[in-house]
Amino acid sequence: MVDPVTLWPIRPVSKSVKDDGARATRSETTSARPLDAGAGLPRLVSLATDLTKAGPPVDHARIAQLRQAIAQGDYLIDVDSIAHSMVGFFRTAE
Repeated sequence: MVDPVTLWPIRPVSKSVKDDGARATRSETTSARPLDAGAGLPRLVSLATDLTKAGPPVDHARIAQLRQAIAQGDYLIDVDSIAHSMVGFFRTAE
């Protein structure tokens, strides 16, 4: 089964539940809540319009700082840290 919102497969999630003072685990299947198409639609459209007009949050000063460091050859890349982060991300995504 696929979640209609994220298009990711729906899989069981273990939750710790207290039962008569003892901890037990049970498996539940996550699912998306059905959307009510008419409820709050104008508010959502208005919010989407406002977000589109505002544009993405961009730190232009930080971008200029990074460009200058790259141009001068002062920007160091920690490839080990990047590799470990990528491996960790894909391990938790399973």
